[in-house]
Amino acid sequence: MKKSLTKKISVLVVILISSMACSPEDGTDGTNGTNGTNGTNGTDGLNSLITTLIEQPGSNCTNGGFKIEAGLDLNDNGVLEASEVDTSEFLCNADTAGLSYLSYVSLINQTGTNDPQSSVLENTLGLNIVWTRESQGKYVGALDSAIDIGKTVIFYTTPTSHTGVRGEIVGNNQVRIELQNGINAFADDFTNLSFELREYE
Repeated sequence: MKKSLTKKISVLVVILISSMACSPEDGTDGTNGTNGTNGTNGTDGLNSLITTLIEQPGSNCTNGGFKIEAGLDLNDNGVLEASEVDTSEFLCNADTAGLSYLSYVSLINQTGTNDPQSSVLENTLGLNIVWTRESQGKYVGALDSAIDIGKTVIFYTTPTSHTGVRGEIVGNNQVRIELQNGINAFADDFTNLSFELREYE
């Protein structure tokens, strides 16, 4: 009898404890842990740069066009250098055979720190260009009458004394050429640079 009573009490204690453990009421939340330390800042990313160059008629573009170059500015100088170019694409002009145009064609020479001088070969555009030396290897041509930029193409050749020429139409009355002799090395002194502006009608 005593054994049976002890057994009953034990069962009641187990049931009581179980019912307390299964209480539907949530306990109070514990305190939040402390925040971890902030990580160190990462290094700044590099800027992407794009340049547009005039592509002379040749194997890349039969009728000339533009070369688009893109890459990261690895030395952070704001200029896309040849060693930084990751990709390039050509946008070629359509076939202009049979289209009528007016043109200004000249041979340009330059020595020392003097302004470039032109020998005009053809001028159905009826304009004059006065060249000024901005700095070593960089020259600006001022046109005495306006051209239609949307219909005008610029052509030029690279003198044998240099490794490359860049040319652009800056506005309806200004053009620019830059002569290089090495990577990003601008240089003066050239002869017989063939230059042409061609405005289609």
